[in-house]
Amino acid sequence: MIEILVIGEAMQIDPEIQTEKIVTNNKTFLVDLKKNQGGFYLKISEWSNSKKSSVFLPSEGIDKLVEILNAYKTRISKENI
Repeated sequence: MIEILVIGEAMQIDPEIQTEKIVTNNKTFLVDLKKNQGGFYLKISEWSNSKKSSVFLPSEGIDKLVEILNAYKTRISKENI
């Protein structure tokens, strides 16, 4: 899949390098690894009731995101015991 983003007058094509899909609670999440002139980044998209929302995270933020998600996972596991 190729996505075309229009930024001002310029067009930019950032192909997916890798895509993972998560389906839960009638929602679909796509986690795309992409690359542009600035480097690698994640595009996390939610599809729900035919609406799409996306968040973009530069590669520099991935370690912090993983740290936060692991902390949340640990907290959820402890509270479900």
